Amino acid sequence: MPIYSFVSEGGEVVEDIVPSKTTRITRDGVDYKRCIANEGFTVANQVKIPSQAEQVKGGYYKLEQQEGSRFMRQSQFTTKQIKKAWGF
Repeated sequence: MPIYSFVSEGGEVVEDIVPSKTTRITRDGVDYKRCIANEGFTVANQVKIPSQAEQVKGGYYKLEQQEGSRFMRQSQFTTKQIKKAWGF
């Protein structure tokens, strides 16, 4: 059985090992609804979730492929500021 995250109406998040079809749980009288979140895992160190920096680089690459170098003109930040903020 997998581990899923559940969130209450008040925003409290809990994790629990439940069957995959479970959408709601109750703990101590509080109802929790299963989060639709990016719950990642690795399988035998073959697949990994990209780091945030890799995701940002991928997003910039995708925009550049779609719009060419023009997409940076829409940003209020310079390329140098973006690189410094993300540690590139």
